[in-house]
Amino acid sequence: MINDVPFVPNSEDDLHCLQAAYMMIAKFYKPDFEIDWDEWSKLTGFEVNKGTWASAGVLWFSNNGFDVKHFEVFDYDEFFRIGEEYLIQKSGQSIGQWQIEHSNIPLEQKRAKQMIDKGLLEDREPKMSDIKEFLDKGYLLHALLNSRRLNGKEGYFGHAVVVIGYDDRSLIVHDPGSPPYPNGSILFEDFEAAWADPNKDSKELDAVKLKA
Repeated sequence: MINDVPFVPNSEDDLHCLQAAYMMIAKFYKPDFEIDWDEWSKLTGFEVNKGTWASAGVLWFSNNGFDVKHFEVFDYDEFFRIGEEYLIQKSGQSIGQWQIEHSNIPLEQKRAKQMIDKGLLEDREPKMSDIKEFLDKGYLLHALLNSRRLNGKEGYFGHAVVVIGYDDRSLIVHDPGSPPYPNGSILFEDFEAAWADPNKDSKELDAVKLKA
């Protein structure tokens, strides 16, 4: 099964793949949804020279009539409690410090508490079976992949895609790019490898559907 999802490419600066992914999901369920990039960027947590966490977008969906669940091996309770210290404990000094320098930690702690209170979080590794099950139930999925691994290159670059369907061998995704690639077919094993790189704790998944 493949959902007919409107495609939204990344912005010209190539920094808004997450915003493009979330906009595709919003437009699928609300075809008349229109918003400019600047406003959408603010609503979904984009800050110049910072990495965009999923939290602002997850909260936007929750606050605007959507059923949404975020899956990730991440203790948001502990992050809310001790912030930067938790990132160092979880990821090590080097990666943790990079996350700290490229995040608005106090704001992300505030968003973490809101997601906790709303029951939007699953602190566990998301599975391929989750993707198929949610698609069968009418959800769309946002996933974070290592685009370098997906393209056979060394290193890491986190990249957002929207999973819109699957067949017997592959997931069908809208990749906002750059370059933009609508209705792309990624073999299950290749998707899993890019999803779980550098390790399975890196896997993130948002399942989103408009409430009835």
